[in-house]
Amino acid sequence: MIKLTDSGHNRILDGIKKYSRIVGQARQRGMNERDTADIVKAMLGDMLGYDPFFDVTEEISVRGNSADYAVLIDHRLQFLLNVKSLAVVPNASHLLRLSGSSAPPYAEWALLTNSDVWSCYRLGVGHDRHAEMVFRVSMLDPTPTEEKAALFYLISKEGVQEQVLDEYWERMRVLNPGRIASMLLSDDVLNLLRRELQRTANYRIDAHTLYALLVKDVLRPDALAARNGSEGDLPRLPQCFAYVRDPHDPNTWRLRYRNIDGTAHAELLTLALAELSGDSRALGIPADDIPLVRERLRVAFFDLGISPEELPDLLRG
Repeated sequence: MIKLTDSGHNRILDGIKKYSRIVGQARQRGMNERDTADIVKAMLGDMLGYDPFFDVTEEISVRGNSADYAVLIDHRLQFLLNVKSLAVVPNASHLLRLSGSSAPPYAEWALLTNSDVWSCYRLGVGHDRHAEMVFRVSMLDPTPTEEKAALFYLISKEGVQEQVLDEYWERMRVLNPGRIASMLLSDDVLNLLRRELQRTANYRIDAHTLYALLVKDVLRPDALAARNGSEGDLPRLPQCFAYVRDPHDPNTWRLRYRNIDGTAHAELLTLALAELSGDSRALGIPADDIPLVRERLRVAFFDLGISPEELPDLLRG
């Protein structure tokens, strides 16, 4: 549970009320990217607590297709910030060039926004960098205001100083339902459960039957979808996944990265890359198949216009 300070909580609530109206009017008027950037900079000050003159700068940001602003506290970079026009919905493809060596090595976090939708990504540290979505919040959607305020607090000046974003990301990364589902369905855990059933109930069950039981009757569908890198509104076909053990069994498909029409899906691609950088055994992908999976992800990056020099280190070579 995120605990907001009283001053930060009240300021963010007031900001959501004020800027929801402004963003709604801006959308109706079709404001361009430059005008949207002015709204975003005002929100950073009025709502999120940054000094727009000293905490928000263009001097050390990555220009062009990468980032428009940089947000600092005490001269230390906190975020790169990419502003899009209200007509453009921010998505991971706008940050793909911040992978690898294309961003300052000290930039750990990035924000994408069109003033309505705010998406926060962790870029990671070191050379093997890739964007991982932390959260997304919209000014204009019907989500309860308190839930929005809690997420905006993560990127507020107080939240950054208290390192609540780091804590939130770490909890989400470790306790992600898809990650837990993958661990529960791994061979090691299945064998452990089989032994425990034998010990406590004197009942023998084979791994395949136990796997099917967990998938069909025990685990929630949304957790299984997260494990497979899937989204509920996207039809599922084997060619959409980077690893397919059995084309006739969707439960063996891993790392969704393409749309049903075969085009690369930027959000899912970055998620697949993040999952692959972890323990492949938890994903249920044999070590011998990892090179093929990397090649498929590499091709998808190229499809999105990423050059070989801009590829994350995990996919190079």
